[in-house]
This record gives sequence, structure tokens and C-alpha cells, in this order.
Amino acid sequence: MTKRLSEQESYFSMSEFLDSYYWASKDDSLGSLLGSVTLWSDDGELFDQAIAEDWHTFFGDVSNENHTVFESFQAVKQFVNEYLPDIAATTPVSGSLTYNIRIICEMTESQRNQEPVWQNWVAAVNWITNPNVVPVNESPFLKTGQSLPNPKEKGFRQNQFPIAKVLPAPRPEIPMGPSLEKVDLTQSYYAFVKFLQHYYQVSDDSELGNFLQQNRAISENNEEYRYWKGKFSRCSGNKKLLDILKAFLMVRDYFEIEFPDNALHTHPVRKLSCNLWKAAYLPHSQRIQTEVWQNWLTAVHQVIE
Repeated sequence: MTKRLSEQESYFSMSEFLDSYYWASKDDSLGSLLGSVTLWSDDGELFDQAIAEDWHTFFGDVSNENHTVFESFQAVKQFVNEYLPDIAATTPVSGSLTYNIRIICEMTESQRNQEPVWQNWVAAVNWITNPNVVPVNESPFLKTGQSLPNPKEKGFRQNQFPIAKVLPAPRPEIPMGPSLEKVDLTQSYYAFVKFLQHYYQVSDDSELGNFLQQNRAISENNEEYRYWKGKFSRCSGNKKLLDILKAFLMVRDYFEIEFPDNALHTHPVRKLSCNLWKAAYLPHSQRIQTEVWQNWLTAVHQVIE
């Protein structure tokens, strides 16, 4: 019989799954997130209602019915896309975990069964759905009748879901290409706008349309432009010109932060975010064959010609 998980069981499984990697690594990004994921009020509600509402959205987007183990993992993918984006600023273990979760969601069943991250997820689900395990306030989970352990005492977590035995495989370095043409700050931002305009024109997507209406102009009053300006300065090493591949990766990072692939965003935006992420990790000889790179190149040439 196929195991089915309720929304609450899926959430608790995710909490313990992430917690196991935190205790194995003391990763700062995971620790910060878990402060919101695991803090409960006396009436059984999460203190951070935004977390609860987002999880409800992600869970329901995958399926309105109880989930299979894999369906719940797909909801976890949406959650980490939102809260642990695969960008350089995310600490190594967290970023690698998000990368591995995404990759595993693309695998066949036989392939993912070989992956330690997937195995740890299945173990977390089995632990949460064990009838001898009950939730207690402020997470964690203990067997019936046991008291909350003192984290300062030796043996802490011995009655909880085990610490992850294997950390996620490190996310790969993004392959760079040969020396390419360069753009200045103004050209890079207008290329970004042109790039988004193409996708708005072919999709008539409201989220892209609203963004373009509010942020297409270069102005210090434009918060998105100020962010772009700072990112350009960091990526170029405070130089006036930036390689168009590095500018493309700026677009990819922007989507990771502002438009991640999850149900808080429209389908066209999610698809574009996913395709940018995939293209970033391809060897450059393969990257230049992708639709997103071709459209980026077109946008760049429209600006500089």
C-alpha cells in the first residue's frame, strides 16, 4: 500500500529532515530558517504564520489530496526554493541541499533511490509516521512518555530523528565560457528589461507585466535598479564592463531570489526561473543552445547595437 501523508505530516517530516542536516553541519542558513520552522505557540500554531501559509500553498499546488512520499518531496523543493535559494550568499550546506533536492526531483525512481538526500527524506517520513512518535511543543519529536532532553547534556537528540549521516553532495561550480562581449551597467539593466519583455510578450503574464511597469526605468528611486547596480559592481569587481555571461548569471540569481520556482509565482515565471537555473549549470557549449541563452543574447544585441 502506498504511504500517504497529510499536510501536517509532510511539514513535520520536512522540519526533521532539515533539522538533521543542521545538527550534522551547524549550517547558518539552515539554523536561521529552522528558528521559524520549528517554533510553535501553546495552541499548536506556528509563530511564523507566513511559513505556515507558504507551506499550505506549496502542499496544495502539488496535490489537494494527501501526498505520496515523492509528492511531499516536491513540496519541499518549492519550500527550499523560497527560503534556501541556490545562490552564493546561501551557506554551502544549504545551497547544496537545495541543489540536490531539485536534481532528485528530475530523476527516475530508481535513480533517486540511490541518493543519500532522498534516503534521508524517506527516513524522516517513516519516523514521523511511526505511531510511537508524537509531537511536542517547540518541535522536536519524542517517543510517547519521554521528556524533552537538555541540549547541553551529552546524548542530546538520542531520542529524536537521527542526525544526517551524509551531508548533501556539494553543488557543482557553474561552468564559465570563453571571453565574451561585455556590457556596461546601463546596457546590462536594459538587456535584463528587454529579456523580460520578450517573455511578457509571448505569455502576457501579469507578474512579469507588473514588474516591468514598475521597474523598467533606470532611476535611483527604483529599488530593483539599485539592487542591480550593487550586484553589477560586485560581479565586475567595481569595473565599468561585465562579461555578458556573468550578466546572464546575475539574471539567474535575481530570479532565484525574487521569482523562485514555487507556487507563490505564476506558471510562466516559474518555468523561466527553472530554465535559467538549469542553463546556468550546463557547460557553456550546451548553454548557448538553450532558449533562455538565445533570448538573452538577442536582448543584449538589441541594447548594444
